[in-house]
Amino acid sequence: MRIVSSGLFVVLSVFCLSAHAQSDIELRKSFAGESTEVIQEAFNQEQAWGLCTSIDLHGCKNIMNESDESEATIKRFVIELCELIAMKRYGAPAIKWFGTGGVEGYTLTQLIETSCISAHWADDRVFLDIFSCKFYDPYTAIEFIKKFFKAEDASINIWIRV
Repeated sequence: MRIVSSGLFVVLSVFCLSAHAQSDIELRKSFAGESTEVIQEAFNQEQAWGLCTSIDLHGCKNIMNESDESEATIKRFVIELCELIAMKRYGAPAIKWFGTGGVEGYTLTQLIETSCISAHWADDRVFLDIFSCKFYDPYTAIEFIKKFFKAEDASINIWIRV
């Protein structure tokens, strides 16, 4: 666990550790920054149920506004992503515009035969999750997603699910 100077973070961390000590909740390690080989080895050794990659993009130049063109772009994106990471799509993606005022944007859900891909767009940000019982290279996905939406930066988390 990383300790930072924020007092609130320390308080929350202590609370979480106390809750962990009093329950059967296991704090899982994020594999972000580990090599694909290390992640795959852990995936195999732990007989993982699946791999989950969460990607938060910021400063995207390819912004999705409420339009038929944006929906078509999102559909093309998820088709290309699934092909890239060798996931078989199950049905058409659900792409809907939600929200009002300052809290609105597209939501995507694409079922895949081994689970799903979901994403949410807000202004120049994208929040995307890939979960699959079949192993895939998370960094290949991350680089493609970052490039597709022309993001200035990204933050990621990678977990194996057991």
